[in-house]
Amino acid sequence: MLHLLDASLEQYLRGEVPLDDRIDVSYEAPDNEWRARITRPTINLFVWDIRRNQAESQAGMDLVERTNGKFHRPTPPRIDFRYLITTWTSEVQDEHSLLGAVLVACLRAPIIPVTYLQGALAEITPAPRVQVARFDGAESSEFWASMGGQLKASLDVIVTATVDSSILVEAGPPVRSVELGAIERYTGTEERQQRDLAAAAEARAAAASSAASDGPNARVEGSE
Repeated sequence: MLHLLDASLEQYLRGEVPLDDRIDVSYEAPDNEWRARITRPTINLFVWDIRRNQAESQAGMDLVERTNGKFHRPTPPRIDFRYLITTWTSEVQDEHSLLGAVLVACLRAPIIPVTYLQGALAEITPAPRVQVARFDGAESSEFWASMGGQLKASLDVIVTATVDSSILVEAGPPVRSVELGAIERYTGTEERQQRDLAAAAEARAAAASSAASDGPNARVEGSE
């Protein structure tokens, strides 16, 4: 994934600065050995820190639509890739001019357009964001000391990108309707009460029918 982000950032700078074919782009650590091999004007894009962006990372599940169906996946995290950008030419003024053009491009177009994104990065949203890093107490002198060289003008840029490493799980069909109903249930006691009431009602109906068939002279048991 990092190689795609490197290639996307290079295309972004070549298109927005712009940079022509006379300027090389390198991703190696700018140490003494690397500097000794430079033969042409070069922009160095060195990634020196990678960490999770807590402010933009979210928990939950996303629904992803692909040509072969719909899938669920955990929401992918947002990652900060910190680039130290330096320019290398035979003249310091040319280096500053080139570095200034890179700075203006990063401020003018903070979102990398999809036309510059390489490979699978073009299908992931949101698109990578470019911002000039704020001072956080880190000393650039310590970095250049570790590279074996003297201080050099540099641009500290953070590229925040979504890293999609989740396994896709096929989603079920969408819910289009919900049916609601009630089921009448009785306990054993209630069922017996219902049967007793029904039997009593039948008995009363039979008695009334019998009395009606005997006529007005029918003698009621227990009467004179």
